[in-house]
Order: sequence, then structure tokens, then C-alpha cells
Amino acid sequence: MSPSASGPAPKETTGNSEWHAQQLAEFLAAVSVYEDEPAALDGAVERAAEAMEAEVAAAVRDGSVLASVGFRAGHVPVDALNAAVAAAGGCGRAGGGPGEVPVLKVAGVGDCATLAVPIDCTTTLLVARSGDPFASDEGLLLRGMGRVLGQALRMLRALDNERALHAQALAHMEENQRLVAVLQERQTLLERLFRIQRSISHRLPIGDVLDSITEGAAELVGADTASLRVIDDEDHHRTRLLSAAGIDRALMASLTSVAIDQGVSGQAIMRGRLVIAEDYAAFPYAHQALATHGVRSAMAAPVYRSGVVVGSLLVGSFEPRSYSPAEQEVLLAFAEHASLALNDAAAVDGMRRAFDDAMHQATHDPLTGLPNRSLVIDRLDQALARSQRTGGRVTVLFADLDRFKVVNDSFGHSVGDGVLLSISERLQAMVRPDDTVGRLAGDEFVIICEDVGDREALDIAERVADAVAQPILLGGRETVITASIGIAHAEPGTRADDMLRDSDVAMYRAKERGRSRIELFDAEMRRRMIDRLEMERSLRSAIGAGELRLDYQPIVAFDDWEVVAAEALVRWHHPERGLVEPAEFIPLAEESGLILPLGRWVLGEACSQLAAWRAAGRTQLRVTVNLSARQFADPDLIDVVAEALARAQLPPDALWLEITESVLMEEVTATADTLLALKRLGVQLAVDDFGTGYSSLSYLKRFPVDMLKIDRSFIDGLGTDPEDGAIVLAIVSLAQALRLGVVAEGVEHFHQLEVLHRLGCDAVQGFLLARPGPGDGLPAQAPPALLTSVG
Repeated sequence: MSPSASGPAPKETTGNSEWHAQQLAEFLAAVSVYEDEPAALDGAVERAAEAMEAEVAAAVRDGSVLASVGFRAGHVPVDALNAAVAAAGGCGRAGGGPGEVPVLKVAGVGDCATLAVPIDCTTTLLVARSGDPFASDEGLLLRGMGRVLGQALRMLRALDNERALHAQALAHMEENQRLVAVLQERQTLLERLFRIQRSISHRLPIGDVLDSITEGAAELVGADTASLRVIDDEDHHRTRLLSAAGIDRALMASLTSVAIDQGVSGQAIMRGRLVIAEDYAAFPYAHQALATHGVRSAMAAPVYRSGVVVGSLLVGSFEPRSYSPAEQEVLLAFAEHASLALNDAAAVDGMRRAFDDAMHQATHDPLTGLPNRSLVIDRLDQALARSQRTGGRVTVLFADLDRFKVVNDSFGHSVGDGVLLSISERLQAMVRPDDTVGRLAGDEFVIICEDVGDREALDIAERVADAVAQPILLGGRETVITASIGIAHAEPGTRADDMLRDSDVAMYRAKERGRSRIELFDAEMRRRMIDRLEMERSLRSAIGAGELRLDYQPIVAFDDWEVVAAEALVRWHHPERGLVEPAEFIPLAEESGLILPLGRWVLGEACSQLAAWRAAGRTQLRVTVNLSARQFADPDLIDVVAEALARAQLPPDALWLEITESVLMEEVTATADTLLALKRLGVQLAVDDFGTGYSSLSYLKRFPVDMLKIDRSFIDGLGTDPEDGAIVLAIVSLAQALRLGVVAEGVEHFHQLEVLHRLGCDAVQGFLLARPGPGDGLPAQAPPALLTSVG
């Protein structure tokens, strides 16, 4: 007899109800396949041990071990298992809940925590494992397994009894006609329930499973109608109809949603037990529509999900009747199967939702919810496939926000994220319904359009640019953010990656031409891109192929006109192109990341050359090496510098490292840390191109630099442009006040040299003194003609 036949069933809760439901459904499916009780017990014990992650498990009845798993052959501890069951309260434990025994000694395993639950009034299911004790939700799961196994064993025993009685009845046909009829009814019930169990385990549509339950309940109870109701998820004070049999459409409309306490069905939910109304008209909670329809008697059994009453299964008859205990058991059996079906459906639905969530997270940007790169490529592939069939054209717009890094640096990443969200909403509002807007990374957005011409694509790009440029409130002030947009049209044979690359190239072309522009990818861009890729490939091999060399430009001190240092300048002699200018390949190296191995090579070669000069007697000579932004941000920079000095056996102060003013101001805190680490190493630090950046002069006090190198743009006007003269004087005065050295770059004319000497500059370099050349030709001092002219 189900617990709900004699009183309200206990309510259970669990933190992972879908998982429990799935486990119970799989457990039921496993034990339902066995034809006899011993086999079912063996299979159930093995499945229980697996589900509970237990080393051993057993089924114990009246002091005997009926089935076990995990013990060594011939070493089943019968006495210990019986003691464990007795300590747990046996099968009659109060409330029917699981009992816990602290320790069970198992040969070959050791001390194990145990958990025991009743299967029926004589049999107990026990599991034990080493390590962590069992949690409360595991106890609830094992209890559910015990109930399912008990139901299965009752069915098997009944089936065995029916078979025996059936055989006896066949032998005594004349004496047992009534008994044969009863047996046939019971056999029909069992077969119907087994079919329902299989439909649940095979995951047939939940509607079909519930319909088979209501129809089977009506048929086997001998009722005229049946219905299954559950509590409404949106309004817990009402119930909704899930399945019905024997009810016409007009009546079903009035039963779709009713108050939770209405009818026998509602009372079964409220009371959590079987409710019977043998005289439906006199039942105080009768549903008027059913009474009018002709229902004269009814009974309903509660239906559970995750141990909580969520609905009820009702049968009704058009004639007054009393429901026998056997008929009550039939309804309870069908209600229990309805519970299993709802639990399994909830578990499947939970897994499906989890899968859908995982798929969405894998294909969408977590911040904006837009398609990410993988989904953009997938949709672009689909669009290109359609264009091949229809002859239409696919267009990609690649939009990158201008100077977005300034927003993040000035206002923080949370404000930056808000800007990206706002921009994503604007982009979606500006495109057609069938277009795709995606976010590739950072501030890069892409728009996929189909069947648009050149003019229409430009119109879309202009609308996007205008939408992005609408003012945004940042830090209490309206700020305008612009976008550079590249457009690429598909050509025959174009792939998704090609279109993204081409539109990206067009976008970078827009940035090169001043930002906040729209550029269309064309053949010339493709040619430049191919040349760039070829140059990158050549540069990658040039580093190790001996195509690179260093020239050195002297730095001359004013006090004695001697060469005190030399700046290392890399040169690339391409076997086919000839001499490639640094302005052509250094930016490429910086963008591609090749600047790191190239910078290591330059640093090592320069230190090696300086060691050779010093070995030749020029012991006070120093070498200066430029660091790019990417090199300066390299976490291995300190180790690279230290290794180059160690290999050349040079003191650290023999090396000057030059960093541009703009690089120093990228990340002020990180910059200060890196400069301090280099100073601790002992190298000298110079600020290159000083005066062209946007730094605050206060940072010169914060940064541990040793020298300022005046940019050549200010040297060009010396002697002719009073403003350049004033700027140079200010820089020299500032350096002297801060006790920093100062070097003037790009000195090409005699009058420039005179002015610098008069202003008190420490040292100079430029074509007037010496052009860059090989290391073995480095002069020792300035040309004699300059010495006599300046004095």
C-alpha cells in the first residue's frame, strides 16, 4: 500500500531535484527489466551502489543477506550487516526515513559510513562507502530507490503469485472461474503499468505518457472519466488540466483552470492523500461542472514531483459506487507512475535548458548578448552558401570604435562596458531585421548584410557611424565616440574568414586616414595586404637568416667633443628588395609581435659590439638601444636585458635604453614599476622624442629617467624659428633643473650646433656630426672642422 493511502505523504525537498528524478527514473528502468525477485535484487543492489558511489551494498531480510555487491567472494559480513540494519532501526524505522550508522568495517576497504532504508516491512537496502559520509540529499535519493524497489518487488511477487494461481486455475477451470477473471484483471494492470514504465524510460512525449496513464486508470478502475491536474506554475492558487479521458470538449474548457481547493482532485492535492467521494453531489467541494456533467462518484490520488505534491489523478463514474481497496490500489499505482513521468520530464527539461544555456553562452558575447566570433562565422558561412544558390551578394561591415581605450583608462572598465552595451543597442536599431550584428572582441563589431549594393552598403555604414556618434554621458559630460568602418563584398569563392579579414583591412585603412571614416575594401588594399603578409613572412625568416645588421650613429659630448655613446639602428638588407627602410618594417614588426625576437637580437648585437669597443680600449663608451611599446610591455623584458648584459660581460650602466614619451604614458603605474625594475638592474634610461608626447611634466619627477632626447622636429627650426628655440631652451632648462642629461637629435646644420652649444645642451647627434655606419667605423670624436668652428 502506498503511504498516501493511509495519510498525508511526507514532503521531501532536494537541492538537485532534476538529478534525483533522473536517477530514480533510470533505477526504475533498470529493475523493471528483471523477471524474478532475486535477479531484481541483484540488479538493484548493484545500481544503488553505483548511484551512491558506494564500495559495498546489500539487501538484508530477516537476518539473511539476499544480495550484495563489493564484498570479496565468500566474505560477506552477514553479522555486521544485520547489526548495521538493526542499528538503523530496521525496516520499521520511525517515519520510514533512512538510518545512518557511523562505521561498518569491510574487509579490503576499511571503515565505511553506512546508509540504510526500508524496501518493505521485512527487507532493508544498505549501502556503505569509505571517505565522506552520506549527505541528506543522498539519503532522500536512496529512500526513493527503496520505495521504487519495493514497488517493483511487490509487482514481481504479485506476478509470480498470479502465474502460480493461473496455472492452478487452468487445472481446475470449473472451480476457479471467478479467480481466473480476477487474475486476468491483475495481469492487465501489471502489463499496463509495465508499458507505462517503458514509455517513461524510453522518453516518449510526456503528453502521450500522461494520456496513457489517465486512460489506463479509467479503464482498470472501471471509471467513466479520468483527469490529471497539476498546480499552475504562475498561480499556485489554481490548478491546470494536463490530461483527460472521457470528458467532452465543452466540459474540458471549464476544467482548464480551477481553484486549487475545488473538487476531489483539488482536495487530494491540499490534503496530500487519497480522497474519495462516493456521493459526488453531496461532496462539499464538488466541482459544479462535473456534477452537471453527470459524475456521481469520484476518487483522486496525489501526484508528486521531487517529493512534493504538485497535482492529482482523478477517476469519476456516472453511477454511485464504492471503491474497493483493490481499486484504490490501482489508482495509487497509476498516480505513482504519473509522478515518475513528471519527475523524468522535469529532469529532461532541466537538462535541455542547461544545454540551451551552454550553447547560448558558447555562441554569444556575455556582455552584449550579440553573436560572438564563432556564431558570426557560422552565419556568414550560411549567407555565403545562400548567395551561391541565389546569386545575391553578401556584405560585411567591420566597425571599430575610435580611441575606446581612452574611455576605459579614464573612466574604468565598468563605464566602458556600459558604452559597449549602448553601442550594441544602437547598431541593432540601425540595421535591417535579417542582418546580423555581432561583437568579435573588445570594441570590434561586425554587421552581415545580404543582397545590398554599393550605395546601400554605404548608406547602412553611414547610419551606423551616425548612430555610434550620438553623444554618450560619461563622467557627467556628454562625450562623442566615433567609429572607423570597413566594408567588404563577397566575391566568388570567398570564405567567411576572408570577408572578416578584408573588412578588417578596410577598417584599418579608415583609421590610417584619420579615423571616423568609411572605407571600401578594393584590389589595391588586397595588394598591400598581400605585400604586408609577404614582408611579415620575410621578416620572420630574416631574423635568423643574417639579413639584419646594426648601424651606429655617434653621440658627441659638447664638453670635449668626444663620442661618448652610439645609438644602435637596425637595418634590413632584403635579398630581393634591397635595403628596407626601418619606417617600413618596424611598425610591421610591432603589430605582428616580431618586435620581441627582433628586439632581443638588436639588444644582444649592440651589447656584443660595445664589448668589442671596450676591449679595444674605448672603456667609457656606451650604447643606446630603442625599446618599442610592445617590448616595454613584455613581462620578460628585465630578464632579456640582464641576459644580454651578462653574455657581453658588460656593467649595466654601459647600456642606455630609450623609451618614447608616448610609451611611458600608456599605463602610468605599470610604467613606473618597469622603470624602477630597470633602474634596479643598473641600466641608464632616456626619454626619446621628448616634447612630442602628451605627458605631464610632473611625471619626470616620478619616473626614474636619466636623460631627455629632444625630438628633431624642434631642432629643425633652431636659428630660424623663435618658437623652436624657446621650446629647446625650456627643455634644456628643465633637464638641468631636474639634473637630467639632455641630447639633441637630428642636428644637420652648423647654426643648429651653435645654438645648442650656446643653450647648454650636453650632447648632440645627427648627420652634421656623423651618419650611421658599421660598428668598426665608429669615430672617436667630432669632425675637426666643427671643433675649430665652434671652439
